[in-house]
Amino acid sequence: MKKKIIYTLLIVLIILGIGSVLISKYVLPYAIIQPPKVSLDITPSDLKLNYSELDILTKDSIKLKGYWIKTDSIPPKSIVIFVHGIGGCKEHFLDLSKNLTEIGIESIIMDSRAHGKSEGQFCTYGYKEKEDISSIVNYIKNKNDSIPIGIWGNSMGGAIAIQALEHDSRIEFGIVESTFTTLNDIVYDYQKAKTYGIGLSFLCNIALNEAGELGQFKPDQVSPISSVKHIEQPMLIAHGDHDENIKFEYGKLLFENLKSTNKKFIAVKNGGHFDLSQKGGNSYKQAIKNFLVMNSKQLQKSSKSP
Repeated sequence: MKKKIIYTLLIVLIILGIGSVLISKYVLPYAIIQPPKVSLDITPSDLKLNYSELDILTKDSIKLKGYWIKTDSIPPKSIVIFVHGIGGCKEHFLDLSKNLTEIGIESIIMDSRAHGKSEGQFCTYGYKEKEDISSIVNYIKNKNDSIPIGIWGNSMGGAIAIQALEHDSRIEFGIVESTFTTLNDIVYDYQKAKTYGIGLSFLCNIALNEAGELGQFKPDQVSPISSVKHIEQPMLIAHGDHDENIKFEYGKLLFENLKSTNKKFIAVKNGGHFDLSQKGGNSYKQAIKNFLVMNSKQLQKSSKSP
């Protein structure tokens, strides 16, 4: 009887193991790199913003959809490229863009590849997106070669922003909120959270390797913690100390390893993953505004210097 029970348990464990490997190879990779496409039924005109629609072609011929939000200030102090998180869309930044117009800053809000109304089947967490950001920078430079360019990303968008800052020195300052250190780390963290604290790193490796094959990218090279070691542009990094999705410690590590000497870290007390502005309140908003205005002015002055 005891042997029969042991044999049955062994069979069940084998079936579960095989099932887990199959799920890791054929299901989880799509969950990692193929987010649902979301768009909100709102346009800049609904907020009475001055804007133009954008179609920007990436290096690998994917069309990105977005808006250039304009200010009445002539010339504008700077322009900020906004980068949303996984499953997000450009419309999430409309209110922020409106706030920036009031201080003389323009913005580009885009649906990242495989998101919103942009083309592309898979996202790669910055591996290809950093090149997409460079295509956006090219477009800006063709329209206005003297305007200072910044980038602002949260969650996955923050990881993209960090890699773009390393990749393209024409991006002159950055704001990063609530992002991760490496793609390997965050995939493992999410897996562990979904399996009641049980870490299965070998299954994560299978899923990531397959995701890399599908998306034609190298997951091991998606490493914001490596990128920050080469970034010299001014940066502000913010992270909530109660972030439920991405560890607060990741934000601190990114800041500590950041090469730039012009840097600021904001620990938002009781801040979660999506509510830094709400939990940070007026002091957080003012810190962001000060960083933007100060760096925009300094860059404007340097661009006018003989």
